[in-house]
Amino acid sequence: MTETGTRLSRRERVRQATVEEIKAVARAQMAAEGTAGVTLRAIAREMGMTAPALYRYFGSRDELVTALVIDAYDALADAMEAAVEAAGPGGHAERVRAAFGAFRTWGLEHPTEFALIFGSPIPGYVAPETTRPAGLRYTDLLGRLLAEALADGALDPARIDVQPSPALARQVEEFQRRRGGAGLPAPVMAFGLGAWARVHGLVALEVFGHLAPAIGDGAALFEQELDAIIAQSGLRG
Repeated sequence: MTETGTRLSRRERVRQATVEEIKAVARAQMAAEGTAGVTLRAIAREMGMTAPALYRYFGSRDELVTALVIDAYDALADAMEAAVEAAGPGGHAERVRAAFGAFRTWGLEHPTEFALIFGSPIPGYVAPETTRPAGLRYTDLLGRLLAEALADGALDPARIDVQPSPALARQVEEFQRRRGGAGLPAPVMAFGLGAWARVHGLVALEVFGHLAPAIGDGAALFEQELDAIIAQSGLRG
């Protein structure tokens, strides 16, 4: 490598380290002030930088928030995918349980990031299309798990305890048409969406502190809900 190439590589490493520090300070701001509390000027003060210097890394608050949103979605999906991988290739019910369990664990361990992607919208911020691929990773994982179980004969749409109404079946078909491809049978897809909504809602209640005043630790209720989801799915293996 040339001397110039070495200097460029070093410069890029320094730049990346600064970007990560900016994001770390922004997350600390959100933890202290709420997700709407992020300001580039406050971050610059915290880091001992001038505001114009920080704008060389992020051109606006929204650009920084977008980077944080993508990071949060990717971290959540990474955690869920790792849990599924650790559960092994068989045991479809256990893989679904592992994915949902990792969703809860990640939310409880990262309440600030959870609030950023699932809490109240930040005033004035509209997530751009660039956040969509990261945002779809964790939901697509559930679809893949159901598709694998279906292909292995471990999931029979006729065994699903909850069947979609005609209105919901139409919505599911339209949803899958927009996503492209034939997708899953309507009963499987509708069940998956319902299971996702149930788990998401329960975890949100726990992360945002609404569950603890009633029952304290939400682990037992969460496990009960997972048991019900698995039983209603008719998953075998």
